[in-house]
Amino acid sequence: MSAQGFIGFGLLAALGLLGGALVFLWVQGAFIRREYERQLARQRLWSRALGDASLDGLLIHRQGVILFMNSALTRLLGVREREWLGQSFATLARADEVAALRAALEAPGPELASFHLLRANKTELLVEIASRALEFDGQPATATALRDISRQTEDAAKIARLTRFDPLTSLPNRAHFTDLLRQAVAAQGHGTVTLFLADIDQFKRVNEQHGRDAGDLLLRQFADRLGAMLAKDDIFARLGSDKFALLLPATSAPNRGLSLGGQIMASCGEPFVLHGQLVTVQLSIGLALCPDHAADADQLMAAGEQALLQAARAGGGRLHMFRHEDVARPRAAPVALEAPPPPAPPHLRDELHSAIARGEIRLLYQPIYNLHDMSLAGFEAQPRWHHPAQGLLAPEQFMQAAEEAGLALELGAQLIERACAEAQSAGAPRVSLALEASQLQDPHLIPRLQTILRKTGLKPEQLEIELSESQLSARREQALGLIATLRGQNIGVVLGDFGSGASSLGALVNLPVTRLRLDRRFTQKLGQDQTADAIVAAILSLAANLHLTVTAPGIEQEAQLTLLRAQGCHTGQGPLLGEPASRAVARATIRAAVS
Repeated sequence: MSAQGFIGFGLLAALGLLGGALVFLWVQGAFIRREYERQLARQRLWSRALGDASLDGLLIHRQGVILFMNSALTRLLGVREREWLGQSFATLARADEVAALRAALEAPGPELASFHLLRANKTELLVEIASRALEFDGQPATATALRDISRQTEDAAKIARLTRFDPLTSLPNRAHFTDLLRQAVAAQGHGTVTLFLADIDQFKRVNEQHGRDAGDLLLRQFADRLGAMLAKDDIFARLGSDKFALLLPATSAPNRGLSLGGQIMASCGEPFVLHGQLVTVQLSIGLALCPDHAADADQLMAAGEQALLQAARAGGGRLHMFRHEDVARPRAAPVALEAPPPPAPPHLRDELHSAIARGEIRLLYQPIYNLHDMSLAGFEAQPRWHHPAQGLLAPEQFMQAAEEAGLALELGAQLIERACAEAQSAGAPRVSLALEASQLQDPHLIPRLQTILRKTGLKPEQLEIELSESQLSARREQALGLIATLRGQNIGVVLGDFGSGASSLGALVNLPVTRLRLDRRFTQKLGQDQTADAIVAAILSLAANLHLTVTAPGIEQEAQLTLLRAQGCHTGQGPLLGEPASRAVARATIRAAVS
């Protein structure tokens, strides 16, 4: 073979080898691509399964352009994912919030934000969103979690309304009217603020002769009849039962009060139609003016009360304007809403030292039951003093003496340790104790509790510490810090007497408590008072949305138990279910529950 032929043959061989290598590399690349696509498909399936497992809505997007929506989000919005892929999620927002949502999605921050979205059926919902960066399909993206807080917000608004308005007549209640009265007096300038207080004289007779339904109907008709006579800026309120208040602001025409009072009296002379029967009642009205009769809102209310009293004393059915000579003696200063408790008798303070040493302060245990199946949920430990001369004393009869004698911390620690030890020994599911004011301020409370739990062997989740709503109101920042620390230790926190004031209602969503104990007055009024029924229903609804357990104390009647179970109350206690008893009885209760 010639040299040229040899070279040509070599080139052909080299090209063949190169071609084979290229074919091999192409085949290998295709295999790698297919394997990558299979892995990517498996990753997408895993991501979708993970996303669909979430109860909250999940959106994955790039700069607000939809890449993925989980099942919870599509159900929430009533849309199909395939119809929205590649579109801007911000277009689902309410028109006035589109720009804000777009900005929040394009530049997500660490803080929570809330927006109104429109469902496919054009109804509106309020969602809370939080975003985090991630990688999706091998490229940077953003995951945004969305939670529907519409019901939670509605329930909070419902409870806030119940704290300010009367559910029967929809008029402002006493607390709300008091605020409005103070505002009107503060803004009166050189004008005159006019206050009417009115009582329906025969209201009790109507209830007795025609029934409570007729009484409620009378109150609604009375509210409607007077409401139709008032101007836009007049303030009309129901203070309680058959008592109403009417406030004419300083902008009202001079002397309008007297003429309106006459019209009101004449209007109430007309009969009311109650379940097909004509019923006539009389009205007693007290009238007071500011600044003529009072210098501030509290004095104006007191003057109105005095004028109403004079109208009733004169036989009712009349309007009486306040006169300074009606007051037999100077009015005492208004009593503070949170008045301090009276000092304890000196002999109790002196006897407490030896009583503690002799073990006269003991614990009784009242069982708490799960109302849905009447299984045992735990016990409330209640201290009692077995006084040798006065018999069994309740906490409110001697804990104030312990506070004044400087013994509350020592006694409180002893009671907590005893409750934990006895609960552990008896095998109780849970035990709760109320905290006294001095214990709330004790900087060593948490270390004390940790030592007690280690010593007794009781698990932290088996112990609950109860704070009252008044304690939370009086020392809010301190109480919130303590609640957070207790929850960090897995110790439960009960907010007691809930509903007795408005301090915690608005902030309930931010309180890390585990259980609410209703004010026992609501339990006692269930089925007899529409306001109590409405408040309990609203509290239970909000608690359900916040995953809080609610306990109803003071259950005395089967009817109360039936109503609470029907409304979904979680746990209950009271004389009907079990009185506070000794640890021996508590042990027997536990044995009966597990047998």
